[in-house]
Amino acid sequence: MQSVWWLEGPGDASAFQRVERPLPAVKPGWVLVQVEAFGLNRSELFSRRGMSSADFSYPRVLGLECVGRVLDPSDAGIAQNTRVMCMMGGLGRAFDGGYASHVLAPRKQVFVAENQLSAADFGSIPETYNTAWGVTEALPAQAGDKVLVRAATSALGMAVTQILADRGCHVFGTTRNPKKVGLLESRSRLTGVILDGPDLAARVLADHGAMQAVVDGVGSREAIESNAATLPEGGHIQMVGQLAESWTSDQAPVVPDAVTTGFTRSDLVEAPKDEPWLAEIVRRVEAGRYRPTIHETFPFEELPRAHRVMESNEAVGKLVVLAPKG
Repeated sequence: MQSVWWLEGPGDASAFQRVERPLPAVKPGWVLVQVEAFGLNRSELFSRRGMSSADFSYPRVLGLECVGRVLDPSDAGIAQNTRVMCMMGGLGRAFDGGYASHVLAPRKQVFVAENQLSAADFGSIPETYNTAWGVTEALPAQAGDKVLVRAATSALGMAVTQILADRGCHVFGTTRNPKKVGLLESRSRLTGVILDGPDLAARVLADHGAMQAVVDGVGSREAIESNAATLPEGGHIQMVGQLAESWTSDQAPVVPDAVTTGFTRSDLVEAPKDEPWLAEIVRRVEAGRYRPTIHETFPFEELPRAHRVMESNEAVGKLVVLAPKG
């Protein structure tokens, strides 16, 4: 049998129903995975509220990522019991996802990554570090460069900081919440923590000088324009997501011609072509080069509480849920 957190329709965290049902039937091109853990993502919060992308439908088991061991590889050519990551490609949207004891996922969304990490540490990696890697690979920042990370208390912001600090960059992170400054300083590898506000750019320049690059997860007109103000000619803004409301065409941000911009998508990842670099991320975590920042680990039965914590915006780092054993 399979244990899942089921959603019949949109609602608050109490809308989740834990149910038991038969294991999904294995089919060609798909892999059955026994889940060890899964991380939470804000897009799942939007899905729970009924605000997801066009490929989403109810009823649904949410969860665009999970980690575990192969129970039945079907025709995928992966050995049984191999440790894998599953993510994206419609997982938790077009078909049932990782909020479960078992997941049936397409082979192209199952990534081999053998390791000796704990379930919680492994579960904190897939979507967060997949996105962070894409962001940092697109960022023209070298050792010694100064990089500003907006919304640095998010799991993604923490992962970006880990990768850039390992590269030798001086990373400065922002938070809007004064109560999170101490946690951010103690849990991250930031060179400095900056309290966000309307005069952010002026304070960054006065206290730290010009940045070479900015990683922005806010996406508002005001945020992007203040990002640009911290950069010299040739500086770069890499955007990833848009937490703020979108702007209309006549309110689009004004960015100097000498500042370049880019946008990172995380949903294009596929196996086996992307397995090597995802496995490399896991190896770097095992070696201690990257240290996943987990705000809290929850037992499976506390999934609704985990969603409430995510919704409260109180977390500094990743929220991870451990799947039931057996």
